[in-house]
Amino acid sequence: MGKYIVKRILLLIPTVFIVCVIVFGLMRMMPGDAVDIIIVRMRNSGYSVDADAVRSMMGLDVPPVKQFFNWFLGVCHGDLGDSYFQNESVAAIIFRQLPISLELGIISLILATLLSIPLGLLCAAKQDSFIDYLLRIIAVLCMSVPMFWIATLILFYPAKWWGYAPQVKYYSIFTDPIKNMGMFLVPGILGAVAQAGTQLRITRSMVLDTMRQDYIRTAYAKGVKEKDVLFKHAFRNAMIPVITVIGGSVGAMVGGNVILENIFNIPGIGQQLVTSLGYRDMPLVEGCVLIMSLFVMIVNLIIDVTYKWIDPRVTFD
Repeated sequence: MGKYIVKRILLLIPTVFIVCVIVFGLMRMMPGDAVDIIIVRMRNSGYSVDADAVRSMMGLDVPPVKQFFNWFLGVCHGDLGDSYFQNESVAAIIFRQLPISLELGIISLILATLLSIPLGLLCAAKQDSFIDYLLRIIAVLCMSVPMFWIATLILFYPAKWWGYAPQVKYYSIFTDPIKNMGMFLVPGILGAVAQAGTQLRITRSMVLDTMRQDYIRTAYAKGVKEKDVLFKHAFRNAMIPVITVIGGSVGAMVGGNVILENIFNIPGIGQQLVTSLGYRDMPLVEGCVLIMSLFVMIVNLIIDVTYKWIDPRVTFD
């Protein structure tokens, strides 16, 4: 396993390089740049600005290939550059807002897992019963209904009918846990809904598939209790696909809640990414996407290693 982990870590290097090339190229293909926005702002304030001087000061007057390698060499040394508009380093901005996105993602993941796995097991144990059909219909609805639509309704109608609105000012969980949960609980539940629907269906399908195996029938023939068969034999052997789906949700925790962060005004990395795209703040966008990509790669590696712990028969070539 050690050789496999080392190989996967080494593969991160070319993957990160390719991600950097793609993000850098896409940002340069977008119409307009930060210089145009700066000039408009300065002119609206009554100042005259030389566009070429601004472009030179920001390092945008050199060929794109040289711009890329200047930025990438900085990344290799841990320097993600400076934001064009926030007078801070990109690293400082990201690592200030990363824990906020992680908190929202962790809340969604915990709620989704606590809902989906027990209900998926219940559906498998009560196959083709009323409760099985009901939960499967609810799961499909959870997967199908757009979360931004539900989020908009939750913001509008409770405020209209009862004068209630979720907390919109951010408080750290260490400063004021109650106000923090007032902001994160509703979007956390919404973020969990779609995940729970997918995980429930996967859990049910894989447990049912495992329950049809010969060793399960043997366990029943030996008189093992149904609860023990379901939890000790069927569920553990059905966990690898379920862990894969959960791992995908974990990988999306950093940037997967972009819509919810913007609707509920949560100052996480997803909201920062959208704002930076609007301002063409290229170093900040590139830094956000790079951190998201690294997070996904590391989570995928952890999930792959977890397979061996779940099923000792898994081998790494």
